[in-house]
Amino acid sequence: MIGTLLKQLVKGLGDYAKYHVKRLFGGGAPADAADAPAFYTPAAKFDWQVLSDPGSQVYVGGPAPSTLDLLVQEPKFVLDVGCGAGDFAVQLKQRFPGARVWGVEPGKDAARFAAKRLDRVLPEMIEKVDWNREGVKRGDIDTVLLMDVLEHIYDPWTTLLTLRNLVSDKAQLLISIPNVRNALLIQDLVSGYWRYRRAGLLDITHIRFFTLNDMYRMFYQTGFRVLRTGATQCTGSAQILNQNRDGIFPKKIALGSASITVDSPEDLDNLCALQHLFTLQPANYEQLSLRERAYIDAPHPPTLAYSPD
Repeated sequence: MIGTLLKQLVKGLGDYAKYHVKRLFGGGAPADAADAPAFYTPAAKFDWQVLSDPGSQVYVGGPAPSTLDLLVQEPKFVLDVGCGAGDFAVQLKQRFPGARVWGVEPGKDAARFAAKRLDRVLPEMIEKVDWNREGVKRGDIDTVLLMDVLEHIYDPWTTLLTLRNLVSDKAQLLISIPNVRNALLIQDLVSGYWRYRRAGLLDITHIRFFTLNDMYRMFYQTGFRVLRTGATQCTGSAQILNQNRDGIFPKKIALGSASITVDSPEDLDNLCALQHLFTLQPANYEQLSLRERAYIDAPHPPTLAYSPD
């Protein structure tokens, strides 16, 4: 009887102490498991969860082999920045068996896979690579691949500057960048959607978005010039292109609940591009034409969107 009373007294004193600790300090001893709220987890697997598990996104496939036609010279020492699993670099090695191909890939799983296929893979961000430690001197690299990479980088301008001061004066950079001016993306936006996905124009890991004009400005302002260009289309944008390429310009094109005026066939090509492709080469300001210098000198057109300045 006395033992039972003592147990009840000790329990009562413990509960009293817990209550006042929680009241005074906003916490105290953890509540019983039965009293704690259930741990919330999303009801389904959503695209945005890729951000908390970047290792789950290993890019495979890559551009079509015909993209290599944009190269202006046979590559000798290739740096594939953001090489992913190495699929596109393998295509290059098949076309140019004598080329030495290094990859730079911060994703650990992708880097391990690519390391089995390329001559060397550096598992880090390009800005953090110690090229002296790797035995690479300025001018050794004559070809750089940046296939759907710059839009994933917080500061793509600094990445291009890093490359400008690494590659040879006659180097070639092969680049692809998604086109944010794509007609189908505009249609989605007008309809009230900006849908991030695991891949595509609104890949959830994209943090920079460019139009064709701003791609040119970025290239020229970081010390390059554009030698060759190309573009790709998805099924939907190719359909818009085929339906509207003939006839008199300017013309109106319906995009869902809105319509836009397209001034020329070139403007139509731009709106229907999924990606823009480029071959770049290092260039100093003195080597550029007046038209090219405008990408450096001309002020940016004023934005119609809100801007405090």
